[in-house]
Amino acid sequence: MDWWKVRDQFEKEMGAKLRQLPGHREVTPELLEFRSIISHELPETAPTEVFTELIQILLQGKPVDLPEVKRKYFQPQLALEKEILGENKEKFAKLKKSAIKWVKENLPEEKLQLLWKDHQTWLPRRYRIYKNKNTSFEIIAVDTLTRYSLIKKYDR
Repeated sequence: MDWWKVRDQFEKEMGAKLRQLPGHREVTPELLEFRSIISHELPETAPTEVFTELIQILLQGKPVDLPEVKRKYFQPQLALEKEILGENKEKFAKLKKSAIKWVKENLPEEKLQLLWKDHQTWLPRRYRIYKNKNTSFEIIAVDTLTRYSLIKKYDR
């Protein structure tokens, strides 16, 4: 697997999907959680249209029914991701081994931390989905690249 290409495609796609997303300081306090859900929980492989629609809802500045938004927009994307990963456990495990090696050699923890801090990478964007809040960015990057690579092959 050519992980540089996967990473570049991922970064380009996430940049495009989140281009219109306002910064944390540009959102009213009551919409911060909604903004964070878009930014940090919606699967990377969700269609651009889903990101765009959610960002447009956010930009309206009106209160949002988070459980309803999650049911309508997030749950179908999470279910699809879970289904694809479940059907491809062996492939996922093999890809993950390859990604671990590549990330350790090319994106060590310190580098990922700096890239994230400087807004130069989207790789750890879903850090909120991990039960252990101390999960390293290396592990998140491996998981992200592996999920993204596998799910993009099975885009439905």
